[in-house]
Amino acid sequence: MNDSASGADKSEESIDASVILKAVVSKLLRIGFVTVLLLAAAYAVLLFVPKLYESRAELLVEPRNTAYTSAASNQSAETYYIDIATVSSQIELIKSRDTILAAVDAAALRDEPAFEGWSDSKLVAEISENLVVTQERASRLISVAYRHTDADLAAKVANAIVQAHVQRRAGQQISDTVDATAWLQQEINRLRESVVNAERAIADFRVQNDLFTGSNNESLTNQQLSNFSAQITAANERRNAAESRAQLIRSLLESGQSVGGVSDVQASAIVQQLSQEMARLQGERAQQAATFLSSHPTIRALDAQIAEINTQISNEGRRVAQALEAQAQIEADLERSLQAELERVKVTAGADTIEGVTLAELEREATAQRELLNAYLLRFTEASARSDMSSALPDVRIVSEAVAATTPASPKSSLVLLAVGVAAVLLQVGGVIFSELLSGRALVERSARRTEPEIGEEDHAEATPAVAESPEVPAPPQPLPITGHRPPTTLIDTEIEALAASVLARLDRLILVASDSNEQECLDFAERLTAAIVDNGQSVAEIDAASRQQGIELGLTDLCAEGAEFGDVVHRGADERFAFVPWGQGTRLNRNTERVATLVEALSDIYEVIVVVTGRVGVTSSLPLFAGVDGKCVLLSSSGPNSASATRDIAALGFDDVRVITTAAERQSEVA
Repeated sequence: MNDSASGADKSEESIDASVILKAVVSKLLRIGFVTVLLLAAAYAVLLFVPKLYESRAELLVEPRNTAYTSAASNQSAETYYIDIATVSSQIELIKSRDTILAAVDAAALRDEPAFEGWSDSKLVAEISENLVVTQERASRLISVAYRHTDADLAAKVANAIVQAHVQRRAGQQISDTVDATAWLQQEINRLRESVVNAERAIADFRVQNDLFTGSNNESLTNQQLSNFSAQITAANERRNAAESRAQLIRSLLESGQSVGGVSDVQASAIVQQLSQEMARLQGERAQQAATFLSSHPTIRALDAQIAEINTQISNEGRRVAQALEAQAQIEADLERSLQAELERVKVTAGADTIEGVTLAELEREATAQRELLNAYLLRFTEASARSDMSSALPDVRIVSEAVAATTPASPKSSLVLLAVGVAAVLLQVGGVIFSELLSGRALVERSARRTEPEIGEEDHAEATPAVAESPEVPAPPQPLPITGHRPPTTLIDTEIEALAASVLARLDRLILVASDSNEQECLDFAERLTAAIVDNGQSVAEIDAASRQQGIELGLTDLCAEGAEFGDVVHRGADERFAFVPWGQGTRLNRNTERVATLVEALSDIYEVIVVVTGRVGVTSSLPLFAGVDGKCVLLSSSGPNSASATRDIAALGFDDVRVITTAAERQSEVA
């Protein structure tokens, strides 16, 4: 759409829904008539389409332990894990040629009129084409469906297929059982021989290495070690006891005390006689002491006899102590002898331990062979009990038989007619709408330009308090040094005010300024437009993508070359509502980057308006960098031959909203 710089209002076209509605209503009769005709035609076609009836039977997969695997695991059939591969294998078996032929033979399908005279290959192909075998919702159920024009035949074929599959699986179970029985018999005979050889090897190894066992199935060497250790302990205890008793007697004698109370001394027959004699003399002395003084010869004679007896008891105690010490020495000699024998047996036991490793390995091998033999014997017993057809337990069973369908599965006449009716109505209504739009009858012109009065002192004075009342809008900014150049105030003010008004009305948030003549014209226009937007109390960010004026500040060229980050190229003005992205330090823009689009998106989150100077439309234009962004493109045109070409180039980049502003009249006025 083009705008004239003469000040005439811009006209835009919009769709008038009432015109379209009237057009549709006026053609309702025709739409209904055509729809009925199409429905009738579809119904007529459906009458000649063969009706297919579908019958469905269901199987339950129940994998069972075979003669090969039974007794190998304690897991029951109810807790057997059924994976997807198991069910998938059953599905493929059901669809196999052998199963189909077995069903044909079992149900005598060749005698059916529909299949009469057909070859096996043709019959298998026909059944396979109309047979659908699926797994029901990740379960163990398999659905077997068959379609045919004859409902009874469809049910018969579906039932024949599932029954044939069950019979085949039962026969395979019997075949597996028979084969397993023969194989198990061979394995049992081999294992029996292996067990005998293993046990014989154990016996021979024991004899060759003197690895005999005693009581409790313990080796003789270990028993000897235990016995010698017990004897050494007992001898040590006896030696220690004898030494302790002898030491007690010696201590009493050295201290001058009587040893008659020591148990070992009391046990002596001599001491017992002396003790009796002493008791008699002590009794006699007590009787005499009642008559005579202690110095009396009779008392003194008795005391001498008693002292002699004590001396004899002490002498006997010394003899008992010597006997105990001799016994301790004997026990010590016995302990040393037993210790030497123990060391000898330990050497033998060490050798037996090394040989015992080999013996243990032989015993483990024999045990494993015996356990395997027992397992195979159990399997053989079970296999022998399931060798006839009556005891066969196939891994699938029929849970639901197929019945003849009463309604056809296809075609779905009601759904087809509904689809035809809806499509007919939609296509006709769409055709009416397209026709109205193409002819232009549904398009009306409306004034798209919001006519704004020139901002005079009165209007500006009225608007200023409103801005001041909002806490979010700061005070009017100071003059903005955008490019360092201020064009005259007479430069197409009307167009600039119109754009600023559209921005204020939230109609535009991104404005790209281009020219068909020169970049300076774009810079001047963008500077004036930015100032007008800021004057309206809005925040704005200006991007210089056209001046090619290298400076000391980082800018757009540095961002595109990945020589700077986003925060480095955005320079805020004295007024926080304004930010400027300069050309930068580079000489050209990298056109193979997405950082420019990212920059625009980031700035749009912060600032209300983005103004981009793209320069002269052509090969060197930066406008392609912004292709795909949602914004308005302003083309400053000199009304020369380049205007139309520039407009086409802009449209080719995908910019639908293009505002053309003619600047030739303004230039002439400036020259005059």
